[in-house]
Amino acid sequence: MAGPSERPATTIDLLEHARTLRDRGAAANFAGRPAEAAATLAAALDEIDRAGGTEPSLEALELRCKTLITLALTEFMLEGLDSATARLAEAEQVVDALGDDALRARLDYQRANLHGRVGDLASAWDGLEGAVRRLDAFTEREQASVHLSRGMLAFELLRPQEALDSFAEAARLAHSLGAGELEFMARHNEGYAAYLLGDIPRSLADMAEAEDIEADVFKGPARLDRARVLLEAGLVKEAVEALESGLAVLVGDGHDQIRAEFELELARAHRLLGHLDLAAGAAASARGTYERIGATAWAAKAVLVGLLVELDRQRRRPSPPHRENAPSALSGSPRTSTPDRENALSPAAPVGEDDTRAVTRAAAGTADRLVETATELGDSELADSARVVAAQALLLAGEVEGAQTRLLSLERVSTGSLSDELDAAAVSAMTLVAAGEPGPARRLLVRASRRLAAGQEGSASLDLRTARAVHGARLAELDLELAVPRGSAAVLEALDRWRSATDRLPSLGRPDDDELAALTEQLRGVRAQARGESDAAVVRELDDHASRLERRIRDRDWALSRSGGAGRAATVRVRDARAHLVDVDRDHVWFFRHRGRLGGVGIVGGRATLRDLMPIERAVELAQRVRVDLRAAATHHLGPLAGAVWSSLRSSAAELDDALIRPWRSDRGLVVVSCPEVSALPWAVLPSMRGRAFTVAPSLTSFARRGLAGAPPGVVPECPTPVHVSVGPGVPRATAEAQAIVGTWGPAARLAQPSRRDELVEALARPGIVHVAAHGTHQVESPLFSSLVLHDGPVFAHELQPTGVRADHVVLSACEVGLTTPRPGHESLGLALSMLSLGARSVVAAVAPVPDDVAATTMSRHHELLASGLPSDEALARAVADTDDVAAAFLNLGGQHHP
Repeated sequence: MAGPSERPATTIDLLEHARTLRDRGAAANFAGRPAEAAATLAAALDEIDRAGGTEPSLEALELRCKTLITLALTEFMLEGLDSATARLAEAEQVVDALGDDALRARLDYQRANLHGRVGDLASAWDGLEGAVRRLDAFTEREQASVHLSRGMLAFELLRPQEALDSFAEAARLAHSLGAGELEFMARHNEGYAAYLLGDIPRSLADMAEAEDIEADVFKGPARLDRARVLLEAGLVKEAVEALESGLAVLVGDGHDQIRAEFELELARAHRLLGHLDLAAGAAASARGTYERIGATAWAAKAVLVGLLVELDRQRRRPSPPHRENAPSALSGSPRTSTPDRENALSPAAPVGEDDTRAVTRAAAGTADRLVETATELGDSELADSARVVAAQALLLAGEVEGAQTRLLSLERVSTGSLSDELDAAAVSAMTLVAAGEPGPARRLLVRASRRLAAGQEGSASLDLRTARAVHGARLAELDLELAVPRGSAAVLEALDRWRSATDRLPSLGRPDDDELAALTEQLRGVRAQARGESDAAVVRELDDHASRLERRIRDRDWALSRSGGAGRAATVRVRDARAHLVDVDRDHVWFFRHRGRLGGVGIVGGRATLRDLMPIERAVELAQRVRVDLRAAATHHLGPLAGAVWSSLRSSAAELDDALIRPWRSDRGLVVVSCPEVSALPWAVLPSMRGRAFTVAPSLTSFARRGLAGAPPGVVPECPTPVHVSVGPGVPRATAEAQAIVGTWGPAARLAQPSRRDELVEALARPGIVHVAAHGTHQVESPLFSSLVLHDGPVFAHELQPTGVRADHVVLSACEVGLTTPRPGHESLGLALSMLSLGARSVVAAVAPVPDDVAATTMSRHHELLASGLPSDEALARAVADTDDVAAAFLNLGGQHHP
């Protein structure tokens, strides 16, 4: 007879087959194929039952228990928490019967995983800590999974350093085992931990490195994490694209929870973009899914987003008739009245708005109940989020004391999220104002602006730096609202504070990157093909290819941005900037939007004034007309329509002049800071600006900083200023223009012919004057891919980032490269503005097409006047006045260059 260890071969075979099936089922879970996993694990249980018969062996019971534990996760993904709990209960019966501590460790580990997935974080952490104490119960591969799960839970509990430690150990184990899927997840999650620590560039870099690991693993969670980082970075449209593409591949059963997570992030992104209907729909869908699968904490998060959307809707409701046409509270203008205490910042609902009060009070009640739910779950972050939402709702209902109570009860849990921190600061500032404490509110806003600037340190990417400003937009509006009643000086400080928060020059030193260079070369080739292609269908295909390459280049740029780091520009205070205006004999006007009006703060003869100028809608309409008419006039093919076009242009320009410039009664040169509504305006077409020196600057202190960094006006340099001239193909007058400029400057000037990209990049990276006469393109959707075309292809704006721009004066004799694409948060990107952000002192560029002959004549004259000793703004103003009216498209940007 056979002994106890000599089982029939069929039983051994069945158990081996069942073990193989269980491993396959676990792998299918890992790869995001729960339906396949369920079928495979069910087959494994059938094999175990066949092998065990009526008296299953110890081996069969252990295998059955492990299979049930694995199946619990599968059924959670397919059916929700109840089904998963039932499977764990079945497994626990086996554990109790066997009294096996190792099996109990596995059971506790899986139960902790499920607790974490539904948001019961405290229970999940206890379970995982228990598993870590009994790691000997797991194989090395399973130990890597335990560390991975512990790190993921540490994310949720806002313990990023513990998360990093766990992921590093998981990655080490996985790499030693050749377990690519585990290593991918560990490395990717290290990136997510960096995000929680506030290091966005490192986060994107680590995630990009994880993508290079070959792994058969479900990429849904990784795509979701990356979208969250993009959202935190302020790249909202890019986050929406990532979320929508991620949702599109979540096909089949078993993805309910992660689909809901995608929808929840989409709701947040749509809300940031102001798409409230889309945001509400996504939040409601996510909430329904979470409630169905029993994910209580996640359902609460979805409810909070839905409440925020509803509060945004209430804020958008039209004001009652007696306030609808109330003037802006701008002082110093005959159209201004003294503001009452209740302004656009005031959170109180208007009198008679009972339905608004009812909605906001109901929202506050819901948020209060969510605080209780979060407290029961041990989720302090969720509880704080709910308190902030309740405070916002009560402010809108006019219940200031209630809002204060909610904010005072905050546990101040640090989420590592700059956007969350700034949102809470905005609510706190509004509450302080409503409570009659504007002073503390202003101090809070100053701290918040510094926090925004600090949050952008570590990045040399213009894309990341400008994008993150979206999270400060609401605070900037609050700051301006508080400043207006206090007068012109306060408004100047508030405007400059937020514009300067992101107006920092990056340090240099990002290393060359072969992958980025290869992608850029591919893009150059595709763009060249598109320019020479006549078939519309082929052009569309090439444009699509170029768009895909641009996305990959931006991804790489974000990942590399932590290599260089961002340096701070020299600090210039507003009072120092005002003194600099006196030194250079310039006045200043800064335009801004306020309560549906276009306002301005000006410094004329050293004295600051605040004015209400015109309705914002009319300003936008007129500015657009001027741009369109100038573009039409520049074609020189108008024939009998020329008179009508120029009449329309001059009429619009005169109205803008009367509203925006003449009220200041300034006869000096101007430093203009515009707002998105009147950006890219060809100011020289306004009658009182013709022949007048002016500079369009990012901010007042930015203009002063560029001036203070150079030699004082009138000081002759010891050596002649080097002048580099590049030309591009297909521009008839470019060579003659270049030769004229070289003749003007003499031996100090050099014409690069043929002109190559690397020579231009090198010339821009050193002091001197750089002139480029070439075809230019402003890419509206991808401004960092705006370009100048030289003989060996286009030079893209993003290629200037590694070396920076140190040229004193850059003249771009090219169409439209002075245009910018506005981004949320009063930031913009474009070729000329990128050069300024990267260190150029001043740039001349056009905001509309300019005929080649007009451009050549104007730019040649500009250099003649510059060489005679005039500052760049005055030289350009005279050159434009001496030539064709369409030359008004050229602007002096950034600061003055004194030769």
